[in-house]
Amino acid sequence: MRYTATGIGIAFGVLFVIFAIGEGLGGNPNPQDCVLLLLGPISMIAGTAVAWRHERIGGWWLIAGGVITGILFTIRLIGRPMDLLGTFLVYPLPMLVAGVLWVLHEAKFAKAAE
Repeated sequence: MRYTATGIGIAFGVLFVIFAIGEGLGGNPNPQDCVLLLLGPISMIAGTAVAWRHERIGGWWLIAGGVITGILFTIRLIGRPMDLLGTFLVYPLPMLVAGVLWVLHEAKFAKAAE
């Protein structure tokens, strides 16, 4: 679980950063785009780094980041459900999955230690 969560965090974090840089170079993004595209990737990479040492904290960080990102995208794309679905599957879902894997991994080893 640990390595899967790390792989998801790194792979999607790098993907998000590349996409954010491409969006920034392609035009003049509005402030909401900057928040969604820059804080999401930074949060994903930082949460994964924190989770490597402190699994519970990093896991909940990723879960919270996934929920917040999902809410922000829902507000923005509420009128376009197919765009919202595609965006949800690429942005918030990997953060949520990685966060849940970190929390489950920590809980598994905490139970085994008892």
